Amino acid sequence: MAENKSQNDNSKLLAVLLFLGAGLLVLLSMGTETKSKNGPGAVTKTPTFEKSVNKHLMLTNEKMEFQRRRMEIENSASADFNRTKEQATYNPQDSGLDLSNDSRSAETAAMFGRGDREEGVPSNPHDVIQRELFNAEQDAAYSEAYKKEYARQFVENAAKGGYNVILDDQYRVRKVTPINRKPGTVDIFNSDGGAIQ
Repeated sequence: MAENKSQNDNSKLLAVLLFLGAGLLVLLSMGTETKSKNGPGAVTKTPTFEKSVNKHLMLTNEKMEFQRRRMEIENSASADFNRTKEQATYNPQDSGLDLSNDSRSAETAAMFGRGDREEGVPSNPHDVIQRELFNAEQDAAYSEAYKKEYARQFVENAAKGGYNVILDDQYRVRKVTPINRKPGTVDIFNSDGGAIQ
């Protein structure tokens, strides 16, 4: 940990020194500009000189950024990834809300017979088997009613589309015949899907 801190301090110090060096170069170039105006032997400021100063500043900035990123990568590589941080757990008292049931509403519902269904624990295996048989019978009746209604709607929709459909007792299509129409008529469907002739 102390080694990472010293490396981080060294990288910050290096960045500051590079920045100060670049600033010193800029100040020196500004000082030569004043000399060129004042004295005949001073260096004149040319476009190539400005380009080289700008290039030097850009390279210095890139080096500083590179050093900063390299230090970040080294610090993250040395971190223990298997270590977990502690997180606060949910505590219902912190929210300030009372999430418990209102006993008056439960009492009123129980009084009118609309409370929670309480299925007692079966006392013997016979009750368990009878309950499972009853549930299976109810599921089969529901499934049969669903299939029957679905088949009825299917035949009705086919008739609206211009076809007579005959189903067998297993709800499979046995015969499809088009409903006789006048030759040369074109079906136009309304928004409900029914044909308008």
